[in-house]
Amino acid sequence: HAKGEWMLSARHMRMAMAGNRTGKTDLTDSEVIGLANPYQMGSISTKLSIVPQKMTMGMTMLGAMYAPSDMLTLMTMGMFTAKAMDLSTYRGVMSMSGMDGMEREQLGWFTTSTSDLSDLSLSGLIRLYEGDISRLHVQLGLQRSVGTSDATGEVLTPMNMHKNMILPYGMQTGDGATSGIVALTYVAAFDRQVFGTQLRSRDAIATDAWNFGDSVSLTGWMQYELNAETSVSFRTTYYTQDAISGRNPAIVAPVQTANPANYGGTITELSAGLNRLVYVLPGGHADRIGLELSYPVSQDLHGPQMKSGLTFQIGYQKSLN
Repeated sequence: HAKGEWMLSARHMRMAMAGNRTGKTDLTDSEVIGLANPYQMGSISTKLSIVPQKMTMGMTMLGAMYAPSDMLTLMTMGMFTAKAMDLSTYRGVMSMSGMDGMEREQLGWFTTSTSDLSDLSLSGLIRLYEGDISRLHVQLGLQRSVGTSDATGEVLTPMNMHKNMILPYGMQTGDGATSGIVALTYVAAFDRQVFGTQLRSRDAIATDAWNFGDSVSLTGWMQYELNAETSVSFRTTYYTQDAISGRNPAIVAPVQTANPANYGGTITELSAGLNRLVYVLPGGHADRIGLELSYPVSQDLHGPQMKSGLTFQIGYQKSLN
């Protein structure tokens, strides 16, 4: 932004997940419950017995940007996250032999959910170069996870009992970590077309007992102006994330999401968007409304975990002097 400019933004993202996969191979329920439970002890099943079926995740992000100079724009953002997961429970196994997944009785279904303010971030966008048709800037910032890392919920156990317990990592809205954010963005404009690419990383620099894995993404996009107020965009993103680091010893349910190794992987997705400028006041700054749909075309996941599905985003930006 130019010196003295403000911008306020609100964005909501909703993602659906369904089915399970390890690596690039889809898994049936019978294949999942045929896997060993790495945290078996006492009366806990020796094999996985609870299978995630589908999940929805909503994220609402509120942000503000201010440029104290032409070279620097400050940005702050807060994110609220809500998650809901449906799971099915199968009767547990106390022996590693003599019973395969196909023979085990399905006891029923249950749903867990969490919601909380999950992250706060502060960063600076530093202009490195700006020419007639292109520009380059770097983002440097910190992100603090403020969501709950030990939320509880009622589950249906493999012994056919309802029990309140700490939910697995994927249902937590926070991990207590502070992460560094670094991104490099290049944009070039040609007549009615805009091309851009961004390399972004998030790395934990201060952690608690456990934290979600570090991540790197590479994005490339093209935007085409249909008229002075409307444009369409197309984007491809390659995203990779490490498995969870550390462990909460209280998370021991016979479900794949209780294993920190069963997180992360690589995903490639394609996106299509529609952007519209709206002039609230004649001659004033134009507000921007954006819609985007994204779908993963490739997923290589660490261990058994749920597959990502369609993601929908809607955003609103308001510029101020």
